[in-house]
Amino acid sequence: MKFIPWILAILLTWISLPAYAVHSDKAATLDQNLPLVIVMGEDTYPFEYLDETGTPAGIMVDLWREWSMITNTKVQFVSRHWQQSLDQLEQRQADVHIGMSKNNARLEKFDFAEPFTSVNTYLYVHKSLNSKKQISDLVPYQIGVVTGSSHEATLSAIEPKLSFKRYQNREQLLQAAVNGELFVFAGIEGYQRNLALEQDIAANFYSSSRILIKKINLLPAVIKGNQALITKINNGFELIPAKIIQQIERRWLGYHRQTSGVIIAMQNGVEPYADIGADGLPHGMLVDLWTLWSEKTGINIDFVPGDMNSSIDDVKRGVADVHIGYPESQDMRTGLKQAWHIISVKSRFFSSNLTINKIENIAMRIGVFPTAPYISDIKKAFPKAQLRFYDSLDSMVKAARNDEISGFVSSAAMTSHYLLANKLWAEFRQYTNIEFSTDMYALTRIDDRGLADRIQAGFNLISVEEQIHIERKWLINPDDRFFANSANKIKLTTQQKQYVSSLGAIKMGYLKNWAPMEFQGKNGEFLGVNADIKNLLVKQLNLTIIPVAYDDFGNMMSDLVKGEIHLVASMAKTAERENTLAFSLAYWPSPWAIITSLTQPPIFNISQVAGKRLAVVEGYHIVDQLRQQYPAINLVIVADTKQGMESVLNGTADMFVEQVATLATTLKGGQYPSLKMSLLAELTEQHSHIGLFPGVKNLVPLMDRVIATIDETEQQNMYQKWVSLDLNSDTLRYQRWLKLLVISLLVITLIAIVILMSNRRLNVEIQKRLKAEENLKFMANHDNVTALPNRSLLDDRLAQAILIHQRDKLKFALLFIDLDGFKAINDRHGHHVGDKLLQRIGVLLTKHVRESDTVARFGGDEFVVLLNHIEGKESARQVADNMLLAFKKPLLIDDVSVTISASIGIAVFPDDADSAALLLKKSDQLMYQAKKVGGHQHKMS
Repeated sequence: MKFIPWILAILLTWISLPAYAVHSDKAATLDQNLPLVIVMGEDTYPFEYLDETGTPAGIMVDLWREWSMITNTKVQFVSRHWQQSLDQLEQRQADVHIGMSKNNARLEKFDFAEPFTSVNTYLYVHKSLNSKKQISDLVPYQIGVVTGSSHEATLSAIEPKLSFKRYQNREQLLQAAVNGELFVFAGIEGYQRNLALEQDIAANFYSSSRILIKKINLLPAVIKGNQALITKINNGFELIPAKIIQQIERRWLGYHRQTSGVIIAMQNGVEPYADIGADGLPHGMLVDLWTLWSEKTGINIDFVPGDMNSSIDDVKRGVADVHIGYPESQDMRTGLKQAWHIISVKSRFFSSNLTINKIENIAMRIGVFPTAPYISDIKKAFPKAQLRFYDSLDSMVKAARNDEISGFVSSAAMTSHYLLANKLWAEFRQYTNIEFSTDMYALTRIDDRGLADRIQAGFNLISVEEQIHIERKWLINPDDRFFANSANKIKLTTQQKQYVSSLGAIKMGYLKNWAPMEFQGKNGEFLGVNADIKNLLVKQLNLTIIPVAYDDFGNMMSDLVKGEIHLVASMAKTAERENTLAFSLAYWPSPWAIITSLTQPPIFNISQVAGKRLAVVEGYHIVDQLRQQYPAINLVIVADTKQGMESVLNGTADMFVEQVATLATTLKGGQYPSLKMSLLAELTEQHSHIGLFPGVKNLVPLMDRVIATIDETEQQNMYQKWVSLDLNSDTLRYQRWLKLLVISLLVITLIAIVILMSNRRLNVEIQKRLKAEENLKFMANHDNVTALPNRSLLDDRLAQAILIHQRDKLKFALLFIDLDGFKAINDRHGHHVGDKLLQRIGVLLTKHVRESDTVARFGGDEFVVLLNHIEGKESARQVADNMLLAFKKPLLIDDVSVTISASIGIAVFPDDADSAALLLKKSDQLMYQAKKVGGHQHKMS
């Protein structure tokens, strides 16, 4: 009996040996009944990850599923953190790793199949390190990597001095970058499934600034020695058609990486939206939006031009991947997928020299594009109209001019550009009340889900202010704009939202009696332009701002510096103030003016104030400026605007300096009929900023983004709301008085006569005030001596010229003219002769330019001439020669014969400069070159 246990042990051992052999044989021969266990990473989107339901997904997962079908092999995916996925294969708890890069350390543990896909790896660099272009530049910074990834070994081989900070998975790594813990991290191409995380990363780590580490091949890996499995893997992947691989890549990446990127079909001849420029390159608003999309995503793009029909066909036939932007509606569809609503276009009715009232009741012929999605809307609006279809705007315009149609409906911006470019604007009328909106979509093929997703993700990275900036460049008429009028909130990153939330309530100081910029209402509420700016900040940034009223500027400034309050608007940005405060971008023009009595002569420049007593509000930055630059002026410091006005009335000051808007509103009230306002040429370039206590300086970039969304239309609306110069309030008061006078007339004739005389005086006063209002509006934009446009109006026209000529690829010239010997004439014959000479010069210069050009007085004896739409430098040279020739003729002024010459500097846009400031600087430099060599000549580069 004692031998029985030994016999049983030997028997069990003998039975188990075949079983073990069978298991080993199954492993060696890949038993079809057992699934192949594939271990994978769980968060490397879009290559390998778990979706919302926990299902494995991604490029490599789909490739393995294709392999599974081709080889008729069951597969089972097991997801782990990256390092754990490597450990699981090494510990033989999986048959194969889904795919990894090959390095020396891994070669010691694993055998690798042939590469079945590839991926580009990058270093993503924070925007504050934009100047870093090479990996060696990043030695001082820790580089974030996922534990176990190949990035660390690859980077160490390139630059051994690099240091690293490791994270368990990709999501932890990216969150650390968002939280500001990292300034550099290693990653792969693609984008994030989490939209908020993608936006947070894109806001601080630009794709355009990333540094390529290398392109790495991804290879399936098995434990060493399993050559049979390696052979099966290789054979299976070789059988997958290249077309299937391309489809899988497009499904996840949105494009095939072996091509040049995304091909965009575009329609020609729809400027300002899209067209081919004189240089043969695509340009337009939609082109700029897609170019920015390319910068945000890091995906190359190329444009394929065509007409309206062929561009759609290009997408359908696969010649192009996406349409740049095509009109669609429920009634008018192309059969393609609407990947992104890129813009909405406003179309209006245009007629040629025809004034039509009650247009909907007239039986007339209306031209329209056959592909217009608003055709049904036109039929509903004009049931009696007959529609005629045209393939081009050119043919519709010709039909309208030939009276073949009464008018046509077309894109307002496109039609306006066409009419201006062809000098037909005066012949047509645009009916702004007859408007149809058309949604434009980026269109892809129905089966291109990956590309549609990538398009959406890319456009979601473009901020509202970036969209508005592009729109302003191309659409001059504010009524035609889409982004500026859609009132979208700016997008904040998670970190920025957390910062705003952490601030709690912040305080904004304002003056009680400084209308129209800021003042306190009857119920203690904060009103004025700055109140509107505050409301905009609250709406866009979700800030909580508590207004705090002050009686004087000095106390408010003191509290801002101490941090008792956090914001003050309408502040000038000076070097001294920047030492203690932070400042936003400029958001409002703030020119200065001077108040004097009606009996005082007009004040044109600050030099006329020398030796006078000038009142100025305590704390204004202009106090230091006046003391340093104009020491001959006797300053009288006052507490506020009211005290400044009173000081001129009671004679304690000769003049009072204040911002134009405030003085205009103060004079409107009628309390100061004996005072008048004069603009100062030297102080017209002032602008208002928001001053911030340094403790909240991180708000500056956020506020700047809000300010960037304020366009000229919104500024004008604020101006009209708070800075009205009409006399309605005075007129109503006079009318009530007149009623009392009429009643009194019935009582006694003598009183009636007196009242009638008083009434006449009041009417005369009203007319004077109305005329003063008109003069004020004219003076704001024109020189008081020559009546020519002043520096302010010149800046506006110069800005418009740059926009128009830049868009149309045209040239214009700027002539900077300085009179030779003007001071000697002034000294010899007196200022009255000098002023009349300036007037004659203004007339002379105006005679030598076209009506579309601008002649402006720049200041003193300097003039600037803006010549629009010139063919080249020779055109500008001819105008300058004609002007110099005219200067040779003596001028008779007050029986005095005066001969004057001039030095002229000529700068041409865009050859010499592409901004207003640089053009003025260049023409000024060239003018001085002409003056140095004797004058009475012109110089150009």
